[in-house]
Amino acid sequence: MGGMMLRLVLFAGLLLGTIVSAVPLEGDDDVHSSHFLNVIYWGQNGGNAIEDNDLSMYCVPESGIDIIVLAFLYEHGNGNTIASGTIGQSCSILPNGESFQCEDLGAAIKKCQANGVKVLLSLGGATGAYSLSSQQEAEAIGQHLWDAYGNTKNDVVHRPFGTTFVNGWDFDIETSGGIECYQYLINNLRSNFNSDVSNEYYITGAPQCPIPEPNMQQIIANSQFDYLWVQFYNNPSCSVNGAINFGSWVTNIAGTASSNAKILIGLPASPYAATGTYDGAQYYLQPSALAALLREFTSYPQLGGVMLWSAGFSDSNTNNGCNYAQQARKIFNTGSPC
Repeated sequence: MGGMMLRLVLFAGLLLGTIVSAVPLEGDDDVHSSHFLNVIYWGQNGGNAIEDNDLSMYCVPESGIDIIVLAFLYEHGNGNTIASGTIGQSCSILPNGESFQCEDLGAAIKKCQANGVKVLLSLGGATGAYSLSSQQEAEAIGQHLWDAYGNTKNDVVHRPFGTTFVNGWDFDIETSGGIECYQYLINNLRSNFNSDVSNEYYITGAPQCPIPEPNMQQIIANSQFDYLWVQFYNNPSCSVNGAINFGSWVTNIAGTASSNAKILIGLPASPYAATGTYDGAQYYLQPSALAALLREFTSYPQLGGVMLWSAGFSDSNTNNGCNYAQQARKIFNTGSPC
């Protein structure tokens, strides 16, 4: 993702049964859309940007955020069927499934959900130790993710967030180890969704923009993703500051298991967010440029909104009384930034 975990998942739109096409609809260049989602990652810091450790602060109406992605469970596989990592400044989840100081985060997730904000749990990231060795291992990891974080009465495993459950799982897979097995992990999660039909769960992904995607191409083709927030930064050939390949991504997922996925434009939320230093500023869009970019692609029915890396960087980037996430929401609502 960006920053410390460089290039390290929704209620606002039911998936449309559209025929996927790389050709945009004509006569619609107004960026104003209440259907666009504003997605932000929370839980990892870098580049001197630190998010508010109270997740619920990002779930008040004025935040403008629809979905929060918790980052990251960055260790799984390699013989261990329990995903582990650190989320935020306090919550640690160990390889044996035990957790420390995660109770407050669980309570904050409930507050977010009560305010209509979905919360997803992300696996992967640019730095970490994760790889899948077999279908059996992948399915076991998927089952543990459901038992530990889904809405289940299972009390056999430790639940870091207590009775709180997340709204889905995000995959930011940036290594090639065992990529052929992730479909089994995701299929296991989806099979468990059927046991809780009173809630909607989502599978989302954060691929990098090159096509074929170096690590997630096979996963996306063989697994059903609901949303893909493509990282259109850190790769000059396809990023927002150059020849962004949004239309090619529409074509790329056509005919795959993810053909109905909405595609969101992934962006750094400040000049420092892409790399954690000012060297990545080339990938940052000023709010006015973001409005223009969305206007360029808003006629595509596959466009689902924006994903921002990350909450801390957005907070550090305030203009005209709005942080970057609020700028995106203002653009969605009015067509113009703050």
